[in-house]
Amino acid sequence: MDDICSGVFDLLNGEDKIHFMGTIILVMENDVANNIKPQDHRAIPSRIDNVIDGQQRISTIALLACCLYQKIYEIQKKLPQSSDVYDLEGLREAAETYLANLKELFSFDLMRGKPKRKPIIIRGSLDGWTLDGQESKHYQSDISSYLANFIRAVDNPDVQFPKARKNSLVADNIKLIQEWLDKVQTAHQGKDDDYPPAWNIIENIKQSELWDYERPDLFQSVKDCENIEVNSLDRNQKYICSLVQLFAFSSYLLERCCFTVIKPVSQIRAFDMFQSLNATGTPLTAIETFKPLVVNIADSEGNGFKDSSFEKSFTQVEQLMKNLRSASSKNKRTNEYLTLFSLTYEGKSLSKQFSTQRKWLIEKFQKDCCEQENEDSSIEDKTEFIQQMGNIAIYSQKVIYSPANLRDSLPELSYLSEAERKIASFCLLYLQEANHKMAHTILSRFYALTIGSQNHSEDLEEENQKKAQENFAAACQIVAAFFTLWRSALPNTGLDNVYRSLLQQQMSWKQGNSQVTLDNLKIHLKNALQEKGIGTQEIWLNKAINYLRYDNVKKVCRFCLFMTSQDTISDSEELGLMKIGKPKSSPSYLEPSQWLSKDLKSIEHIAPQKPNSTSDWDQALYDNDDYEQIGNLTLLPTEINSSAGNKQWIEKWIYCRHLAEVDPDKLSELRQEAESYGFNLKSSTIELLTQASYSHHINPIVEIGATGKWDKELVEKRTKRICEILWKRLYEEWLS
Repeated sequence: MDDICSGVFDLLNGEDKIHFMGTIILVMENDVANNIKPQDHRAIPSRIDNVIDGQQRISTIALLACCLYQKIYEIQKKLPQSSDVYDLEGLREAAETYLANLKELFSFDLMRGKPKRKPIIIRGSLDGWTLDGQESKHYQSDISSYLANFIRAVDNPDVQFPKARKNSLVADNIKLIQEWLDKVQTAHQGKDDDYPPAWNIIENIKQSELWDYERPDLFQSVKDCENIEVNSLDRNQKYICSLVQLFAFSSYLLERCCFTVIKPVSQIRAFDMFQSLNATGTPLTAIETFKPLVVNIADSEGNGFKDSSFEKSFTQVEQLMKNLRSASSKNKRTNEYLTLFSLTYEGKSLSKQFSTQRKWLIEKFQKDCCEQENEDSSIEDKTEFIQQMGNIAIYSQKVIYSPANLRDSLPELSYLSEAERKIASFCLLYLQEANHKMAHTILSRFYALTIGSQNHSEDLEEENQKKAQENFAAACQIVAAFFTLWRSALPNTGLDNVYRSLLQQQMSWKQGNSQVTLDNLKIHLKNALQEKGIGTQEIWLNKAINYLRYDNVKKVCRFCLFMTSQDTISDSEELGLMKIGKPKSSPSYLEPSQWLSKDLKSIEHIAPQKPNSTSDWDQALYDNDDYEQIGNLTLLPTEINSSAGNKQWIEKWIYCRHLAEVDPDKLSELRQEAESYGFNLKSSTIELLTQASYSHHINPIVEIGATGKWDKELVEKRTKRICEILWKRLYEEWLS
């Protein structure tokens, strides 16, 4: 998906690109009667090939073709029959051509049966082509079952397009494909820069790439959209733009994605070829093929590569890949590193395609890193570019790929107090676990300023280093606060673009270091919250109270429970609630040892997710799944969480009493109390409870009492109180 989107961008620049997808090995089946099982002899194709190598690629392309077909079909059906303004007939004709061509990627025409088209790939010994039998009976594998049902929907307009089987790899892949195609379909809305809008496509790509002959009226309709505000586009203009964007994607897939197909005469030869093709040496990455150019430039334009700044910085990049054993792990890390570097360098993502990566590195190194347009970069520019690569590699090594370094609270930041290092590491561990990769783009820019300064005054250097480290620690809190406020109230959509725009406007390497300031960061992120309609406490609270749930944002909920456990106390006026206490009114929760601690590892639903049929929990909590609200959650050790399970309130309360009790003399009384209620707690569980070192956050729950009531009203109050504390801590303190 990434390669095709990048390929369409390349076509905009006039490049005659193709995407090579490797070698497929096929062996024609010569003994159909004995080797094709199960078999409906009426539905046997005239030629059957055994796929020796290429099953995953053929299957994935078939799924992609189905998803594209569905997108184009559904938009085409929404077009009005005629229009005096737009060439909708020409658009509909082009759509029909694409639909016909896409069919060939997921089906073949048997020319008999019902439907006549059949899945293009099936799993031997499990599936069998059928003339007109039931799909569920003859197509058992996930892939062929989906294709057969999709073909049935295509053949009968009254049949809905199918959904893949739940929890299958096919379903996972379709979900990912649909996410990419949604970006393609909505590219004209300007939400991100992963795919070009229709007017850029129509202006820079030959019309022969999109449809059979030139359509000037359609061309003009698309061009007119460029100068219209997105919200002002009429319905037909949106449909036209979406279809053009999907056509360009489909055209690249159909015409520019290529295979080498090998057809040996026997399976023995086929498997020999398969072994040879898959036993070749480890391919070089874009970084490894870029290095010789760097060495050559250093030797010819500078003072040599050895012992130079070039070598020092490039060694940092190589260290990042040093101990990776497999080619796949090395490629994965290379892709992740170059994506991060390209985003920090200019605010744009980089394709995972080897040739695109290498070309990008060479262009930026030789020309684009120069401040003057249309000039080659100087040796100083080139040195700085490689230093930037090295700085991102150091950040990646110290922060992204070194959990031990975060666990030890970033000891390299020696000018910071231990408390400052701990809270920064805590935030980084949270952002990592929440998989918020875009946070690294901004944080790596602040971290780079801690690595070194160009000043020669030792006193000033120390002062600059200290300030830079303080800014990095503060940036970790700011980004964690922004991410949490956004994801507590809204889905991910548009979140990454906040970072892209900040990088492009102010904080990328190309913009220099002068604008990498905490004030700029705070202003941009607060403006982003304002633009999304959650920039004030009242509006944010209304959204967060409904959205901050275990089933929506599990990792964010865990962070919020930590934040509202730190320096909070029981509210004597509101039983079961916490309120902000004075500093150090609780043990320290906001440090890496606690985020990683087994004592606080698990999120427990107090009213359980699946109560027993005889339970007395408030049924109102289950009518709209309100038991998922953060007000019904707390932190427990993993082992205790599994023990507490779906127990009644009284039994859960006794577990919490054990966890919160700090007086050893009262523990025996608790055991007797449990027995008086008819519960015999396991000794191993009691031992875990009494050994847990963090229990302060349990106190408000314990104070409800054995005869107290844990119901929807209390959960809603706790949810609101948690959100109020979060706003004060995250927005008013960290983000302001």
